Amino acid sequence: MQTAVQRRPTLLLIIVLSLLIAMMSGNARTRASGGQHTLLERSFLWIVSPIPKGVKVASTFFSDIYYGYIDMRGAVNENIVLRRDVERLTRENQSFRNSAADLARFRVLLGYGEQLESPTTLADILMIDTASAFKSMILDRGSDHGVQINDAVVIPSGLVGRVVLTTTKLSKVQLILDANSAVGCQIRRTRRQAVVRGSGYDLLTLDFVPSLADVDLGDRLITSGSDGIYPAGLPVAVVVSIGEGEGLFKEISCEPAANFTTLEEVLVVHTRKIPRSVMRYQP
Repeated sequence: MQTAVQRRPTLLLIIVLSLLIAMMSGNARTRASGGQHTLLERSFLWIVSPIPKGVKVASTFFSDIYYGYIDMRGAVNENIVLRRDVERLTRENQSFRNSAADLARFRVLLGYGEQLESPTTLADILMIDTASAFKSMILDRGSDHGVQINDAVVIPSGLVGRVVLTTTKLSKVQLILDANSAVGCQIRRTRRQAVVRGSGYDLLTLDFVPSLADVDLGDRLITSGSDGIYPAGLPVAVVVSIGEGEGLFKEISCEPAANFTTLEEVLVVHTRKIPRSVMRYQP
């Protein structure tokens, strides 16, 4: 006698065959009645109909992602190009501004040179040294450009120094800040003669002003021309402090008229030199 488990495959086969016979019978009736789709076809279409819709949705989704990525990459590349253009235009604009500032400085320097009686040469500063013991700077003009020893070096705001060494293409300038520098000057308000000396620091000292002399804070000092090096009338310094000295003279400190922290170009003034034969003449 067969058990229930052994009869189960036979029962499943009978059910499947019955379903197939029923579907075939339904298909036959549908064909006979002129129907467009059989039950089997409708069942198949019902099963597979979501697939095209899913494919279309997936295609649209991935298409949007792809073209969105393409658009994003295009926007990123365009942004990079625009940023580079902005940086380039910013550099060009800054260059134009620098050129305009340079041109303005050159015009001021050349205009000031035209006011001087002596011929001048415009020179760029290659190096400036205000930290060491000898305060100096190097210019890009030398003897080939007419620069000579003891030529004065100026800017419109004031005296810078004098040439102490030349080569064919370069020259070395001793700044008035140097401790060994001395400039014959006078107080512009009173015309009193004195000597401005470098202190080796940012300030200058005004020597040989008697303790009873008329001098005030803010008095302006100009070259007197009495030292035979600097032409008369050049701005030198401004009095910033006055004290009583130990001897017969006042202790006076001055601030240079020229700003040594912003120097870029200077004028070399080709001053008229006193011949050594005249200076050393002894009857």
